[in-house]
Amino acid sequence: MTFSKWASCSLLVLIVACARSPAYRSEQGKVRGEQSSREREKIVESVQKFSPLRKRAVVLPFWNDTPIKGKFEMQGKNALREMLLERNRVNLVDEQDISLRSQDFYLDAEKINVAHVADNGKRWGVSLVILGRISKIAFRRKDDDVGLLRPSAAKAAASVEIRLVDVAQAKEIAIGQGAGLSENSALNLFGEDEQDTESFRNELVAEAVADAIRKALPALDKEVDRIQWRGKVAKISGVKIYINAGRATGIQIGDILKVSSRGQDIFDPDTGLFLGRTAGDLKGTLETVEFFGEDGAISRVHSGGNFLEGDTIQLY
Repeated sequence: MTFSKWASCSLLVLIVACARSPAYRSEQGKVRGEQSSREREKIVESVQKFSPLRKRAVVLPFWNDTPIKGKFEMQGKNALREMLLERNRVNLVDEQDISLRSQDFYLDAEKINVAHVADNGKRWGVSLVILGRISKIAFRRKDDDVGLLRPSAAKAAASVEIRLVDVAQAKEIAIGQGAGLSENSALNLFGEDEQDTESFRNELVAEAVADAIRKALPALDKEVDRIQWRGKVAKISGVKIYINAGRATGIQIGDILKVSSRGQDIFDPDTGLFLGRTAGDLKGTLETVEFFGEDGAISRVHSGGNFLEGDTIQLY
């Protein structure tokens, strides 16, 4: 074979090898398009997560559903508040004017009245209501009564559950459960007055409750991040539209907010059970222009109209 014939054959083979069918090229184009779409979504999400809006939440005193009494209801609430503040995922409101407790919303040990929680959450101006129940407490102490230095040891365990209710959707979205342990050991000199058993027990139980709450929190963290932030139109005065979210929530000047009408509560016609709340109709958008108070913002109409006090707002 001459060189010219060999070169022609090689070129033909190369062209055939490099050629791709229209179907193949189309499929590859789809793959590249899907990857590009995912990359764009990740970029937008990375910016949103850089400074996320914190949902306004309230933590109610726990329900101590055990025969062992103490100040565990408030100790549980305070421990949970401290942990949530450390995480900085929610904007906790001052609940000093709220007299209701977690147990006021339980129908039984396994179920809560979600509609009742949501109704009160709206009155309190929060997006999330967090309830807690202490379901079990165990305490045991062992003292050695022989010798000059007498060892003493004690253990306490507690089981808790934490429930998270989305007020806007009137829906229970998460249940976190955890069991915590606390231990103490000491050497007591013979003749010393023994520690007060009840106060010693309660201190150890409080530590176990806090440990249980810490172990229950991860289930709530995931859902808090998934919930879409919602606020409300608080007041309309001329061209100024006041919203119930500002610096503490993470709103920034220039943010564009979608405005929707309030949805409807839907009940089962046969059982009367509450099924959920529908999404409202989109009315338009607002643009934030300045802040007021501890956690409020003033906005102006960006598009649309017919806005009313109580309308739902979301970040665009």
